[in-house]
Formats: sequence, C-alpha cells, structure tokens
Amino acid sequence: MNKKAVEMNVNTIIVVILAILVLVILALYFTGGMTNLWTKIMPQVVPFEQTDVENARSACVLLCSAQAKTSFCEREFDVRIKDSTETKRLKCLDAPINAQKEQECKNVGYTDATICTS
Repeated sequence: MNKKAVEMNVNTIIVVILAILVLVILALYFTGGMTNLWTKIMPQVVPFEQTDVENARSACVLLCSAQAKTSFCEREFDVRIKDSTETKRLKCLDAPINAQKEQECKNVGYTDATICTS
C-alpha cells in the first residue's frame, strides 16, 4: 500500500478538538461573552443592596451586646419599603426595627429613645 497522506490517530483528533473548545471558552470568558451564557444557565438571583429589617435589627442587637452606644444611636440602615423599590433610612430605635425591644438590648439598659439623648 502506498500512502501519501499523513495518518492521524483518533486520540490526536480528540485532543485537538478539546484544545480548541478550551480556547473558545477562555476567549469567551475574557471578552465578557460568558456572562450572557452564564445568565441563561444559572437562575437569576436578584441581589439586594439595602438591608432588610431583620438584618438591621440583628446588627443593632450586636451593637447593644457590645454596648456601643454611639454606634447604636447613629447607625443608619437602608430598609426597603414592602412591595416597593423605595428605601427609607432608619436607625436602630425607629420602627419597624425597634431594636430596643429585644432582650439583649434590654439587658444592657437600651430600653427606649432616651438612651440616645443622654
């Protein structure tokens, strides 16, 4: 048999195809093309930038536990208004946060708004 063409092994062909596929994926990744593909594959997670009431209350309770009176009185949180895109800036003593009603705050004497006036 007289073969003039170069023979290629099947394994070599598979490795070349995989290498090309990896190069295409890397090119898409570095050019930003993967974001479109990734959003189609993964479920949409809506990040929220504002602290909700429970997270704000937890942060205020931590400030109570640390007896950080100044931080407790001055710290403000962006809290989303229910069923709206609007936010309100609230402090630990403001409704609906009302951190002064939590047991940890009561234990250290942060029971009402007078704590922030003295």
